[in-house]
Amino acid sequence: MELSERKKQILKAIIGDYIRTAEPVGSKVLTEGHALPFSPATIRNEMSELEEMGYLEKPHTSAGRIPSPQGYRLYVDELMEQPDETEGDDTPLQHILQTKVRELDRLIQEAGRLISSMTDYASVAITPAMTQVSIRRFEIIAVDPTSFVIVVVTDSGSVKNKLVRTLTEVSKDETELLTYVLNQTLTGLPLTSITAERFDIVRRAAGLSALLAPVAEYIAELIEELSDQKVYLEGTSKLLRFPEYRDLHKARALLDYMEIDHKHLLPSTRKIDGIQFFIGPENGENPLSETSVIYAKYDIGKIGQGAIGIVGPTRMDYAKLSARLSRFAKELNTLIAETFLDEKE
Repeated sequence: MELSERKKQILKAIIGDYIRTAEPVGSKVLTEGHALPFSPATIRNEMSELEEMGYLEKPHTSAGRIPSPQGYRLYVDELMEQPDETEGDDTPLQHILQTKVRELDRLIQEAGRLISSMTDYASVAITPAMTQVSIRRFEIIAVDPTSFVIVVVTDSGSVKNKLVRTLTEVSKDETELLTYVLNQTLTGLPLTSITAERFDIVRRAAGLSALLAPVAEYIAELIEELSDQKVYLEGTSKLLRFPEYRDLHKARALLDYMEIDHKHLLPSTRKIDGIQFFIGPENGENPLSETSVIYAKYDIGKIGQGAIGIVGPTRMDYAKLSARLSRFAKELNTLIAETFLDEKE
C-alpha cells in the first residue's frame, strides 16, 4: 500500500527527530517542533496507522514511537534529502600518499581507518576478490643450495614471498632458468589463467628441478589467498558511545560477532552500485540485525571492485553519512587510479 503524502511528511519528521535525539517521538513533539499543517488529532491517527503498517514501533516504556527498519528503508529510498556532496571538510585522503602506500591491501586498510576517524563510526573496508590480478615479476633468491626465497610481485602492488626448502641441492643455473621461464610464461596473466596446463609449459621448459614442486605449491597458495576478499574493521569501540548499546550484554554480543569473523560484514549482494544501505534485519538474523551499514564501492580497473562502509545503529544520519561516504569513495577511486592504474598503463 502506497503511503499518502501526509503520512510521508509525518514519518520523515519522526525519523529526523529520532536520529537527532534517540528519544521516542510523540505527537506533542511533532505538533510543537514542526510546521506540519495537520491537527494534533490527525497526527495521532496517522502515527497509529503508520505503526499498524509497520513503519513505526512503540517501545513498551514510552508513549512515543520510533522508526522501524521498514520505516528507515522507506526513508533512505524516498524521503531523505541528500546534502550537497561538496559541503563539509575536504577529505584528507591525500595524507595516505605521503606514507608511500604502494600496496593495495594497506591502502584500503588505511582508508577504512580514515573514514572511521572522520565520521566517528565504526568502518569496514573490503578488498576485491583479485581473481583478475596478474603477476608482474618472479624472483627466486638462493639462501643456500637447498633453501630459497620465492618473491612474487603483483600488479596490485603486493609483494609476496615465502621461504622454501628442497630435498636435494639446486644449482644456480637451474634457479636462473626456472626464474626466466616463470617470468616468460606466467606473468601478465590473470590468476584464473594460471592453470595446471600452463604450469606444464613451465615444467617442460625449465626441465626437472627440485624447485618445481615448492614453486607450484606456493603459486597455488597465492592464487587462493588473493582470490579471497579481505575485510578490515576499524573503530568498533566507537559504537559503545551510542545509547542503543548501553546494554553491555548486547554491545558485547555485537562486537564479538563483528570482530571474530569480519566476513559477516561482506555485503550479501557482493556487488555495490553507488551508495547502498543495509538496514537492521537486512544484515541477516544475527547481532548485526539491529545495526545499519552504508557501503560505497571503489574500482580498481580490471582487478575488480571493493567496498568501504560505515557501521552504526539503525538511528544514524543516513543523509549526512551517505553524502560524506560518497565523496570519500570518489576521492579513493581517484587515489587508486593515480597510485596503481596509471602506473600499469
